[in-house]
Amino acid sequence: MEAYLPPLGLLYIAKQIEKRGQKVTVIDFVAEAFTEEKLQKLLEKTNVVCVTVTSQIASSAEKLVAFIKKITPKIPVIIGGPHCTLQKQHALNEMNADISVMGDGEETIGEILDVFDNKKTLAEVHGIFYRDTGEIKAGLPGCEIEDLDKIHFPSRHLVQQYSYGKRQIAGVTFFAKGKITSMVTTRGCPFHCRFCVSKSIFKKYRSRSAENVIKEFEEIAKEYDSVFIVDDNFLFEKKRAEKIMDLLIEKQLNIEIWVAGIRVTDADANLFKKMKKAGVKSVEFGIESGNQEVLNYYDKKITLDQIRNAVALSKKTGFLTIGNFILGAPIETEKHMDDSINFAKELNLDFAFFYPYSYLKGSALWEEAFQKGIVKETDLFLMNNSREGLGNLSSEVFRNKIAEAYQRFYFSPRYLLSQLIRQVFVYKNFRVFYAGLKLFLQQKEGSVFESINT
Repeated sequence: MEAYLPPLGLLYIAKQIEKRGQKVTVIDFVAEAFTEEKLQKLLEKTNVVCVTVTSQIASSAEKLVAFIKKITPKIPVIIGGPHCTLQKQHALNEMNADISVMGDGEETIGEILDVFDNKKTLAEVHGIFYRDTGEIKAGLPGCEIEDLDKIHFPSRHLVQQYSYGKRQIAGVTFFAKGKITSMVTTRGCPFHCRFCVSKSIFKKYRSRSAENVIKEFEEIAKEYDSVFIVDDNFLFEKKRAEKIMDLLIEKQLNIEIWVAGIRVTDADANLFKKMKKAGVKSVEFGIESGNQEVLNYYDKKITLDQIRNAVALSKKTGFLTIGNFILGAPIETEKHMDDSINFAKELNLDFAFFYPYSYLKGSALWEEAFQKGIVKETDLFLMNNSREGLGNLSSEVFRNKIAEAYQRFYFSPRYLLSQLIRQVFVYKNFRVFYAGLKLFLQQKEGSVFESINT
C-alpha cells in the first residue's frame, strides 16, 4: 500500500514522548496493510497506544480500538486528531478508548504522561475526556498552543520504512522527487469557507516564525529530497513567506518544495519569483468552482478573474500548477458542474482534482443542514444525494459527473499537447510526463475511471 503523506500529528506527539525518554513505534495503516498478527506482536511489548482519528476513518478506528482492547484490555488507549476535537466526549462514546484528546496534543500528552508517573490525576489534565468507573468525565478546559515555535519538530525517523509522496489521479500515480516528507508552518485558517471544518478544529490561525521554519527545512534536507508544505494557507502572511524564501535562497538547500495550500488572492509576481528560486516546484490552489454563484455560496471571497490571473502567473513563473475543485454543492445543478469542468479546461492546469462535495460535521453548511433537520448529529459526512434532500442530484448522476470531469479534462487534445510540451521541454519533469502517459494508455483500455464509479 502507499500513502500520500506521513501522519504528522502522530509524529509530533511521538517526539514529545521521546523527549521523556520513552521508546515509540509508529505504525501507519494507511501506508501498509493492516494485519492482526503484526499488531498483536507489537501489543505484547507496548504500555500505551495512541491512535489518530479523522471522521472519514472513524469506523475503521473504532474497529482498531476494539481489537486492541480485546487483545490487551489493560493497556490504556488514547485517541486524538480532528475527529476527537469535533466530537468531544462523543468520541469516547463511539470508541472503547480510555482518553480522548481535543485540539493541540503536544502539551496534553506531556500531562497525560505525568498521570502515568503519578504526578497528577486525569481530572487535572487540559483538553481531554476520560473514562472513570464507567463514566465519561472532562479534564480541565483545553487551550491552543500560542507559540508554535516551542513545539519540537516531528519524529520523522519513526516512519522511515514507508514511501510517501505518491498521489493518485483517476487511478494513476505521480510523485515528487526521491525521498519525500511533509511539514506544516501554520495551524488553522483566517478564512471562513462554508464547506470547511478548519474553524471547528483550530479556533484561530497561528504561524511559526520564518527562522523556526528554516531550522526544520535544514533538518529535512539532511534526509529528504522533497517536502510538501501542507498548510491551509501558506502565503497568508506575505512578509513571513518572503522571509522564508529569502532564507531558503541563502541556505541553498538542495530540496524540492511542493506547496499544497495557496489562495488565488495571494498570488504575487515578486513572491513567486523568490519561491521559484528557493526550490518551489509546484503550487496548489483551492479553486473549488468555475461558477461565481457557487463561489459566493461557499463564501470563498474570490472571483473567476482572480483565479485566472493566479493560475496564469503560476504557469508563467514555471510552477507545476494544480487546481482543486469541489463538485456537487447543495445548490449545484449539472450546469454548475459543467461550468467547473469547462473552467478547469480553460485554465489549462497541469493537474486538476475534482472532489465530491460532502457535508462535513463542523462546517457551516453542515450546521445549517442540521438546524433544518436534513442531517443528524451522528452524520459526520454525507455526499450530495437528492433522494435524501442533500442536493439537486441523485447519487448516480453525481458519481457519473465526477467521472466525466476527469475524462473531459485529461483527455482533451489541447491538454495532451500542452502537457507534452510543458512537462518534457519546459519543466523537464519526466516523472509527471510518465504518469500522464500511463493515464492515457489506461484510458485507451477503458480502465481509468472504474474506481470513481464504485
